[in-house]
Amino acid sequence: MTKPVHKKSAERVVMLLSMIGFLRERNGATVGEIAKRFEVTAAEVRSLISFLGTAGVPGDTLSYQHEDLFDIDWDALETLDEVWLTQVIAVDAAPRFSPAETAALVAGLHALTPMLPEPGAARAQALSAKLARALGASAHALSLQQDDADARVPLLIEALHDGRVVTFGYRDAHGTATERTVEPLALNQDGDAWYLRSFCLTRQAERSFRVAQMSELRLGDPVDAGIVESGESAAPLAEAEGGESYASYELIARVPAESLGALAGFAPRVIEESAPGVLRVAIHAWHRSLALQLMRIAPGRVVIESPEAARTAVHEWASRALAAYDA
Repeated sequence: MTKPVHKKSAERVVMLLSMIGFLRERNGATVGEIAKRFEVTAAEVRSLISFLGTAGVPGDTLSYQHEDLFDIDWDALETLDEVWLTQVIAVDAAPRFSPAETAALVAGLHALTPMLPEPGAARAQALSAKLARALGASAHALSLQQDDADARVPLLIEALHDGRVVTFGYRDAHGTATERTVEPLALNQDGDAWYLRSFCLTRQAERSFRVAQMSELRLGDPVDAGIVESGESAAPLAEAEGGESYASYELIARVPAESLGALAGFAPRVIEESAPGVLRVAIHAWHRSLALQLMRIAPGRVVIESPEAARTAVHEWASRALAAYDA
């Protein structure tokens, strides 16, 4: 059963104009058909239609005469619950989207749906289907392909929205599995990959996690603002290959400004613009192989300045790669 919706005056005018267009195309319709088409109650339809008798466009004298007003078959409305226009005046066409605008809206809804909680996703899918039907003959020109939705993304969005901690299993690039509890800070997308920037309560420092490497996500309690005042004040230990531990460090690099987005998952902090279009950034590194990860993500675009150990690691990695071609 459709629930009554209290609409503002502007919304009622737009809906009334749309109903007029619908009635002209159909050459009349029942109150029930109109209510179903516009997803309102029958009572709302009758209220809007009853207003038609006083709606119109003033004539040359700026006064309303009978010929300046809409009119309907009132007997049909009262006895048969049907709406038939008996007089239509010239007004601006009912608001409509062009096929290109409709296609853009459908594409946008498809992109947003995987990020919405279940109720919102269902509404987005219903609206997308309605817009696709409205394309009519132009529908064949619209081709959309939607990747399988990642159920972890809307859960993380919910945690960010509600300010709740998240616990999950995480497998890093070396295959080491750990369990983390974090306070989410931001969710970023780089191409097809999602990254969660958060304050890791397990490590007591800010971390970025690739969502694809998470498992068994669970929402926890609301974030306690007093747990930690600054994620930058902690100097945690990170796990290296073989289980050894070592202190985290700050990595300094130069990167073209247009490539900064590719490193968003590492939460780079811009220090300065060292040259036109080139930024010096600082990245909180929790693993000695992070410099190599930057090289893989933005090959040929990132220059490591410090620490020296990171520069050496990149040099050795590049030398091994070149040696493979010379072999």
